[in-house]
Amino acid sequence: MTHGQPDTLDLQDPGQAAFSTAPLAEQKVTWLELFFDLIFVVAFDQLSKRLGDSPGLENIAEFGLMFTAVWWAWAGNTMLAARYGNETRAYQWGTVAQLISMAMLALTLRGDLHDTGFAFALAYFANRALQVVMDLAIGQELPGGAPFARRTGLAVLVVALAWLISVWLPPGSTVQIGVWCAALLVDLLIPVVVQRRLGSDLGSLPHGEHLPERIGLLQIIAMGAIVTEVVGGSRQQALSFVTLFPALSAIVLTVGLWRLYFDQARTLPLLGAHLQGQLSRMLAWLYAHLPFTLSIIVLGVGLGHGISAVDAKKDAVNQQFVAWPLSAALLTLVFLRWNSKRVTGRRGPDRSLLAMWAGALAAAALGFLDLDTGQLHGLAAALTVVVSLVVATDPVTRRLGQIEEKVTEQLSEDSATDDADQPGSARTDATSANPPTNSDTRNS
Repeated sequence: MTHGQPDTLDLQDPGQAAFSTAPLAEQKVTWLELFFDLIFVVAFDQLSKRLGDSPGLENIAEFGLMFTAVWWAWAGNTMLAARYGNETRAYQWGTVAQLISMAMLALTLRGDLHDTGFAFALAYFANRALQVVMDLAIGQELPGGAPFARRTGLAVLVVALAWLISVWLPPGSTVQIGVWCAALLVDLLIPVVVQRRLGSDLGSLPHGEHLPERIGLLQIIAMGAIVTEVVGGSRQQALSFVTLFPALSAIVLTVGLWRLYFDQARTLPLLGAHLQGQLSRMLAWLYAHLPFTLSIIVLGVGLGHGISAVDAKKDAVNQQFVAWPLSAALLTLVFLRWNSKRVTGRRGPDRSLLAMWAGALAAAALGFLDLDTGQLHGLAAALTVVVSLVVATDPVTRRLGQIEEKVTEQLSEDSATDDADQPGSARTDATSANPPTNSDTRNS
């Protein structure tokens, strides 16, 4: 993420937002969470196959809807663990049950909705119902309760009922899909509305290290799906330079995207929420990962099917599935970096933002050129690598990383001090004894 050790840094220097200090207790990703995330390898693979089998406008729209539903199911579970810890009985047992519901959901992602719409709606209802149970159970289990979880659970209950009603609607019909869209939109807005209702009394915030780690793991899964698609596409062709070069270019492109995402300060918006109450920037950071992950999955479809394509018509379609998703991924990275800079209050020129903007425009331009698969993949890989090198060598990138490391280190040291002062006390006990404020907004 950064290069070398951070320099001595004055967090109160002019032009930079003033960071206060708040404890950040350690919270590691558990084996159960890793197993839960592994289910999304299957889900992404099923969605990729669904899109690649029939890349028409109707199927693209259905793919987008189903992908958003799958991503939000993951986000709900992940945010619950990041807000209230991953060691509560409600979370552990609920995650096991959600894991099974997601496995069943993954089975329904491929195929015509006229055949699978009933099963998809039923599986997703089960997932949302389990989310309600987990939210309300955690609200009861934790000392002092969890106001965010309780209010969220009651709101998601309405969403779950809408999914249940859709089970009895004609599978794949406009009415059923319309109910899904409305329910999903409400679901996505619930955290924003609850946050506004609670305001400064927000019961907890996501953990400053745990949540970025979980999100990063999901991006690795998505980028791994690109490699899977490329290998699958290569199997359809005889091994030769003509097929190996596009495959190698696709893998180099994936490495470039990996560097662009991980070689930056990724937690500043979340730290800003903990230390400055910048909750809207934290939510913007979280929601921006939806289009980024979506772009990565679609890009994998374009790269893999481009290698396996055997006629010019399919090759032209796959070209659009490379150019536009790559452009969208770079634009999302532009937003993520801009949002991080807003947290620190830093202004002035940023060559990384300019490079990513230029890369996004150049990637979109690839969709209008007459290119074969080798040329398309080679140019896309070269473009991504150049942009990643510019970002990696940018002093602003290094400076943002130093700020992130310094603040995280301070919060971890404060947490260790608090633990030493309260031997034998659970994190939840400490939280209940000291109600959260804007500068100390984490429940157990």
